Amino acid sequence: MSLTPDDIRAIMAAFDASDWSDLSLQHDGTHLELSRSGGTSFVPESAHPADPPAVAAAPSAVAGPGTPAPVPPAAPDSPTSAPDGVRVLAPTVGLFWASPQPGAPPFVEVGQSVRPDDTVCIVEVMKLMSHVKAGVAGVVVAKPVENGAMVEHGDTLVIIAED
Repeated sequence: MSLTPDDIRAIMAAFDASDWSDLSLQHDGTHLELSRSGGTSFVPESAHPADPPAVAAAPSAVAGPGTPAPVPPAAPDSPTSAPDGVRVLAPTVGLFWASPQPGAPPFVEVGQSVRPDDTVCIVEVMKLMSHVKAGVAGVVVAKPVENGAMVEHGDTLVIIAED
């Protein structure tokens, strides 16, 4: 029996109401990770693992009043079309935000130099904002996710050509 969107919403609500800092759950081929720390995961292109199984979560699980409807995530990069570089990965399931607030300029643009501690985006889950850091020094070569899109844990958010 696999997890339903209602099951995932209930798990997320329990996590939100708890004092837990992290939650990792594996059930029947579904892997769900939640974290309050917003830590950054990044993996060099040569070590990029296969994407984890998708977890179907209804947009209402993370969207609230005044939040734009999520855009479906971009198709996974094919090995022939993805630029080389360090992939900055989504630390959790949530909404991808390219800027700190609506109407503000994005944190980074393609061609921009970044340092390891620079914020490249935000992933929001249940109004908890995880500021995702570059993790490496380099130049942004790709931003494969649309602003407002729903992302899964481990999805590529930004690709950086390391200095």
